[in-house]
Amino acid sequence: MAREQLTRLQEEYLTWILLPEPARVPSSKRQWAEKHDIHYNTVNNWEKAKVFQAKWKEGVDGMAQSPERTQRLLDSLFNKGLDGDVRAAQLYLTATGQMPQNQTLNIKHENAKSLSDEELESLIVQMASNEKSARKADKEAEPKDGESE
Repeated sequence: MAREQLTRLQEEYLTWILLPEPARVPSSKRQWAEKHDIHYNTVNNWEKAKVFQAKWKEGVDGMAQSPERTQRLLDSLFNKGLDGDVRAAQLYLTATGQMPQNQTLNIKHENAKSLSDEELESLIVQMASNEKSARKADKEAEPKDGESE
């Protein structure tokens, strides 16, 4: 008959393995096994047992549903996005519903020094035209004298 409960040591190992890797002390499975006077293969065997896998999945599922962990992850993506990580910004915007999943950010970054004079002039004209069009649209949207909003 298969075991349906974890031993105290297996529970301790499960608690350790559910920690984020940077928070684990000791930092590796091998070191954890040595610290507890068991063979490294023993922890690998525990991980293969159905009861251990079920408890491990339960623990992971519980963490995934934790609002605190989700918020920390979103905060991390937000900060990386602010620092210029485009992929992190895209993931943050998608996760928070600010950008549909099928929308893609295309960012072209060129150093102005690498542009020819003609290319630079063309970009300046294009940007000025875009700004002029935006101003015109804003002006047309403003209420005229005597009109109510």
